[in-house]
Amino acid sequence: MKVFLKSLLALAFLAASMSAAAGKGHLGFTVHYTLKRSAFDAKLDRVVVTKVKQNSPAMRAGLMPGDVIEFLNGSVVAGASARKLDKEMGAVQAGDTVKMTVLRSGKKVAISMVAGET
Repeated sequence: MKVFLKSLLALAFLAASMSAAAGKGHLGFTVHYTLKRSAFDAKLDRVVVTKVKQNSPAMRAGLMPGDVIEFLNGSVVAGASARKLDKEMGAVQAGDTVKMTVLRSGKKVAISMVAGET
């Protein structure tokens, strides 16, 4: 079970890189999914920004490592809905506006960024 959870975390971390493939939008940040564990299972809990690339749309918008993404384009990003983040971010095209609400030092902060070209 422990090995499975580590593998799941590693896959989620790799899949969460916000640099999209060529021809898609680029935001320039990476996230980590945290798990809420119980004696019987582990469930996705939160999405935490781990890295913001220099001179990226995310950096210009003010996103910071340690920010917890709570809302993305009006949708809740927590628990099971956190899985939708990869799909939504993968669909971002250059020029798209991405709005999110993050939790930073106990306060909610609104972030808006325009995806750049990859």
